Amino acid sequence: MSETTGDERLRARRKLLKGAALAGASFAAGGWSADRASSAPAPPAATPRDGFNVRAFGATGDGRTSDTRGVQSAIDACLRAGGGLVYFPAGRYLINRTLRIGSADRVDIVGDGASSTLLHQNDEPLLEWPEGVSCRECSVRHLCFTSVGQDKSRETAVIACNGGAERSFFSHLLFNTAGAKMGSGIVSERVMDTTTIEHCLMWGPVSGTGIRIARGSEVRIFGARIIGSPDPYEGLDAGNIGVHLTGDNGGVHIVTTDIISFDTGLLIGEPGRKSNREVFITHATFDSSRHGIRQIDNTYTSIAGCWAASSDDDQILIEESARGAIMSIAGGTIFNGGAYGRPGDHNGLVAKAGSFMMTGVAVRHNKGTGILVGSQVHDYTISGCRITDNGAGAVLRGANFSFTGNVLARNGRDTDPSDVRPHRQGPGQ
Repeated sequence: MSETTGDERLRARRKLLKGAALAGASFAAGGWSADRASSAPAPPAATPRDGFNVRAFGATGDGRTSDTRGVQSAIDACLRAGGGLVYFPAGRYLINRTLRIGSADRVDIVGDGASSTLLHQNDEPLLEWPEGVSCRECSVRHLCFTSVGQDKSRETAVIACNGGAERSFFSHLLFNTAGAKMGSGIVSERVMDTTTIEHCLMWGPVSGTGIRIARGSEVRIFGARIIGSPDPYEGLDAGNIGVHLTGDNGGVHIVTTDIISFDTGLLIGEPGRKSNREVFITHATFDSSRHGIRQIDNTYTSIAGCWAASSDDDQILIEESARGAIMSIAGGTIFNGGAYGRPGDHNGLVAKAGSFMMTGVAVRHNKGTGILVGSQVHDYTISGCRITDNGAGAVLRGANFSFTGNVLARNGRDTDPSDVRPHRQGPGQ
């Protein structure tokens, strides 16, 4: 069977992304029209299962009337009762002021899935736990958030946990736009600990940061899809980030998640902050960005069975500031650097500092160098990799490394023993 070409894959991806963006906008604009919502029968009075039904507090869900006061009243009543469930029946709820959770009581904010849509109108957070109030043992589930009205600033989050998030769940959420830019998605400041983000789709485009994670431990991102630009051929939004691990977090797991078309898909670390500790990335996709994965701190990072492809500068980058970093890359592929023809270095793996182990990876069709290792890197191994069809196969510098059992073929310039020996120090192949 012949291998699909890079151009064929790019055309298919372009159609998928544009179709997804149009579908999201179409749903937001017409999937639940105001006429349909307003003609629907009134919901029954709140039941114990419904908890604090926003309709019972004056929200209409007709997509035209501001429902801010009714929804905030339901939230306030829930907090006065010591916590509970705030329920959005199917409908379109126009929100033109930030909904604030003013205490650390347990609150579950729940809808009926994508048919329960909150229309995010103003350039301010839609849902906020303010500074000093932690989102603790709470959940936000089965809702759609659509950016309408004003374009949102990069820093404006849909869900802003400014007091942190602890032991909480964000589950089955759809983020999209209808005529107004989206800023950021889920942002946590101060702390994010033992919190799960699962099956959240940010069709965007996300102009800020999809998910921002503060210090803490044991954060899980499962089954997400986060898109920065609906059409990578039209260029990327400079400075936007798919997922940002700001610092001092350990046990972060990113699993079966797609991060597509950002300036940086995954950013590990932030200047001036304490380093993260351990990050585990499994069966994830980083595609069509400037940098796929960029690490600037001393985290131990495990990457297993991932697809890192079609980025402008590098698919995986360990920066010079990451002198104590250790990265393990096992299986998966590093593919197609420079596919969109935008300016950039078009490299595969670039390591400027730290140490890494790389085993069983297909490194192929990068217009730059497949594996580029700088002089500050040490104690690294590359074994059992298939390095083919790159502008250059591998450039290996640094101290104390081995390069064994690899296949190099059809590169513009393969790395062979004569290339390797001058750069090796200490024991080697």
